[in-house]
Amino acid sequence: MPRSDRVTVSLFPFMSVLACTIGVLMLLLAAISVRAVGSQAALEEAVARTRLASAEARQQAAQDEAVLVRAESAWAALDEQLAARGWPTGWSAASIERELARLEADERAASRLARTQQALRRLERERGEVETTLAVLESRRETLPILIDPTGLSRRQKPFFVECDGGGITAHRATDDFQHFVPLEALSNGGDYGRYLRRVAALPGALVVLLVRPDGVATARRAEAIAREAGVRVARLPLPGTGPLDWALVRRAEGA
Repeated sequence: MPRSDRVTVSLFPFMSVLACTIGVLMLLLAAISVRAVGSQAALEEAVARTRLASAEARQQAAQDEAVLVRAESAWAALDEQLAARGWPTGWSAASIERELARLEADERAASRLARTQQALRRLERERGEVETTLAVLESRRETLPILIDPTGLSRRQKPFFVECDGGGITAHRATDDFQHFVPLEALSNGGDYGRYLRRVAALPGALVVLLVRPDGVATARRAEAIAREAGVRVARLPLPGTGPLDWALVRRAEGA
């Protein structure tokens, strides 16, 4: 076979490098395209958030403006109310709060005063009822029987009971309900009372017990003086009213 004398040139290394370079460039372009697409999406999302925040800010501003308008209207109405009452207008919030606190304190004090006055009226009614009850009991006590109790006397003493009222004295004998009245003007050492005292003085352990009615104090003083002159021991027993005398305990003691 004949031998060829023509020289041939090989492009293998150059084409390989070029192909690799082209491949790398294509990969870079693809990466740059992907990054650009991602940045565009992020930018659009940021713009959307900004627009939303701007809309919310405008809405909040509108609400704040409405609140401010209502507040100014309320302040104007308050100034009108203050002027109608003859008070100075243009008060600060702190001044209004202090005034409201003062008014609330006055209202609480007025409420406490009203409750106190109501309680006082109730107590007045109750006191009137109690006084009426006491008056009724006192009037009944004046006419209730009075129990004469000799238990405070010594066994060696023999009591003789003499009732003293505004009109005179009445000598009592509990065993048979015997009574003898001597008017005040007849009380003397030489009259019936004097003779009674001389008989009593002759008995051992005799004791004249003056039963003093509310109107018989002067009579009791005179009867006591006469009895002491006669040498008779005297004791006093105030009576609480004008009721009849009950001798049940005396009879029981004398019967024993």
